[in-house]
Amino acid sequence: MRNYTNYNSNKYSSYTPKKPVKNFTDLEVYQKALEGSVFVANEAMNFWEASRPRAEVAKADVKRSHKSLSPKPKQTQNTDSQKFCMDELESTIIKTMCITALSIPHLIAESHSKRFGQSTECLKILDEVMLRCNKMVVYLEQTRDILNTGIETERFEEEIKKYFYIRAKVLNLQRVWRKYIEQK
Repeated sequence: MRNYTNYNSNKYSSYTPKKPVKNFTDLEVYQKALEGSVFVANEAMNFWEASRPRAEVAKADVKRSHKSLSPKPKQTQNTDSQKFCMDELESTIIKTMCITALSIPHLIAESHSKRFGQSTECLKILDEVMLRCNKMVVYLEQTRDILNTGIETERFEEEIKKYFYIRAKVLNLQRVWRKYIEQK
């Protein structure tokens, strides 16, 4: 004879209800997006500083700020031109990746503050968040495959999964907020 007295015991013991959302920092998508942006900013800056001497980084910043004032120097050797192109490519990928990663938590905060308004602007902002999550996946893959950052491939895979997770959570959040707006 079987003992059925332990039926469903401890099945839900680890369940704890989620905390109520009082502000945008309570949103899990915001916390995950912030984690991702911190990783990208830290690792991108570490790579940027490690791949160039201090004087070269400062010189590159000065050249970029005076780009419109001076004509582009002609490259005399093919290797110099390839190095210049690779430096520009690295700079472009890192810069756009950092800007995109850092903007995602800001957009989530902005969307949260506009969700109680009259329009559906918060839903449009969440669309932009999902677009930027997709872009972050592309930038992370490009960084992993093009640049020699020294970061393990597994770490990039973790971050890519994180941005797919954020995107899915934002889509769910958008559906919930759309229902809320339609009920008002």
